[in-house]
Amino acid sequence: MIRPEERVDRHSVTVNERLLLHLLECSSNRDVMDAPFALTQEGIAQALGIRVNHVSRAVKALQEQRCVTESTAHVHGESRKRKVYLINHEGLTAAQSLARELARRTATVKDGRGATREVTLADARKLSGGPYTLTHILSAMDDGGVIDLGRLVPGVTVPPRSHHDEGRPRGEPFYGRSWELATIRQWYDSPVSVLVVTGPRGIGKSALVSKALEEIESSRHSFWYTVRGGGGTEPILRALAAFLGSVGRPDLSARLMERVSRIPEVAGVFERDWPAPGAILVLDRADAAPDVAGMVVDVMRKRSGKAILVSEGALPDQGALRSAGAVQILALGGLASDDCRRLVPKALAGPEFEKIFRLSRGNPLSIKLLSADVLEGVEARFSPEERALLRVLKVRQDAD
Repeated sequence: MIRPEERVDRHSVTVNERLLLHLLECSSNRDVMDAPFALTQEGIAQALGIRVNHVSRAVKALQEQRCVTESTAHVHGESRKRKVYLINHEGLTAAQSLARELARRTATVKDGRGATREVTLADARKLSGGPYTLTHILSAMDDGGVIDLGRLVPGVTVPPRSHHDEGRPRGEPFYGRSWELATIRQWYDSPVSVLVVTGPRGIGKSALVSKALEEIESSRHSFWYTVRGGGGTEPILRALAAFLGSVGRPDLSARLMERVSRIPEVAGVFERDWPAPGAILVLDRADAAPDVAGMVVDVMRKRSGKAILVSEGALPDQGALRSAGAVQILALGGLASDDCRRLVPKALAGPEFEKIFRLSRGNPLSIKLLSADVLEGVEARFSPEERALLRVLKVRQDAD
């Protein structure tokens, strides 16, 4: 265990502590859909420079201490699911405390000519080729606490691409929208930082953006967050902090652990640490979190970053932002008839489909609801809100 006022060497931090620190710096920690390789046993062993069997023992001990949990997830770049390890609340508290303490401690840096100098680990993270994680710094340190710059090779120690997904739709059939997909590709190559995708509920906004993101995220970090009703801004900020930690920038996590910060306080750290132009941010249901949406627009403009905001209605100051060239608007309409036909059972007669298509105006959710044979059994397939919509649409259909 590290002690106050001492220099750091490889023996100052235990394997268990280094493992927790690694998970803090590379894990999104919740609703894992596409986990980085660094969260597997092999990835942890590689990052810490230890054997896999040592990782296994450390993980077991940390699980017994309720600091780490085990999950199964798709690992980015692999076709099958694998076991990954995530830091939980108890582990997060310990790891963030350790990270703050380590940042204040000192070590010796040796350059290519053999010259040495004393730096804090916070400054060591900013050495040429960085920013580096504390895990990388400790892995490049020898028994005497000397960091060899020759081991911190740019492009080798930089964390792998990270993908944080909370609430992103996956595995659903996708039809049509070729013009809209092309529009998103053109926006991504343009100088406009923010794309606002608008349209009524069920029109397919999230599905469209998720499909477009598949092309973009292969070469970029990506952050997707779907705002939940009544959750406030704190869950969004904590998810954003976890993502920044996964790309080697844990300062926002440390700040939020100390206290709940307001948007203006978070904005400065977000602006400094957002990995533009190597990342894209998606905020789904952005109209439910206007303060966060406003912060995203402001930061992306300043950093020349890229973000997509998905919203049913217009965002605050949307017209002025559009006039200033800060945002581009993509308003979604209904699907074409041929694409809607693929959403309904094949047994549905032509005249019935045409009636459904006309009532729904090409809205995919309405199409699916109206094509349900009867209300019986709907409770097992749809939410109460969707069942209420179905009843309204059925009344309109029967009255026509």
